[in-house]
Amino acid sequence: MTSSRNIFIGAAWPYSNNSLHLGHVAALLPADIIARYHRQRGDHVLYVSGSDCHGTPITIRAEQEKVEPRALAERYHQEFVATLIDGLGFSYDLYTKTMGQFHIATVQEIFLRLFERGWLIEKTQHLPFCAHCKRFLPD
Repeated sequence: MTSSRNIFIGAAWPYSNNSLHLGHVAALLPADIIARYHRQRGDHVLYVSGSDCHGTPITIRAEQEKVEPRALAERYHQEFVATLIDGLGFSYDLYTKTMGQFHIATVQEIFLRLFERGWLIEKTQHLPFCAHCKRFLPD
């Protein structure tokens, strides 16, 4: 059976703050199976994912290891590529990272377009501040 549908599969983006474990792989595997299925049907598949290199889990782990968050995220991103793509053979069309220039430029373009169309609004948000740590508390 052949078809020519365009299929987009956006799989989960694991935080790059620790090694992947079986639970991560189990959560990511269904998207890869679906991508392979649609390719076998003759569909045009765009299957993307990547490493989430921003957020509280990375900041906390970097502080514990006394390294910069960017260095920690890059280390685990490289490990994810080695594990998921090189080791397990996941069939991503694009596996990138949130701190990569392609991702940053694409997200900025999308958000600016949404903002210009009035679909996003700008507002002030009050966040809790820790006087002891001298920083805003993570989400």
